[in-house]
Amino acid sequence: MIAISATDRKLTASMDLRFGRSPYFLITDGNSTHFIANPYRAEEKNSSSKVVDLLRKKGITKIITGEVGPAAKLDLDENKIQLIMLTGDKVSLQHILKKMSLPR
Repeated sequence: MIAISATDRKLTASMDLRFGRSPYFLITDGNSTHFIANPYRAEEKNSSSKVVDLLRKKGITKIITGEVGPAAKLDLDENKIQLIMLTGDKVSLQHILKKMSLPR
């Protein structure tokens, strides 16, 4: 299962560059996709750890995002979740799925 940080709940939205503060995550298993909200985006402390735990519970094995802090990176490593970091503003979710040959 793959999660992509997203600015909105639509495939035409951009990948959110902020992992822990991303409002949504697009979740895909290679056959279907859906969105989940990030309930921890407004929290001041430990938001990235809580997001990692949420994604782990959803069975996520890879995360695609723009920026990850050192605490989040450590949590991802400890939970054996692969981190794929993309640079560039306004990269659409559709574009990412197409490049990965995943359903849109």
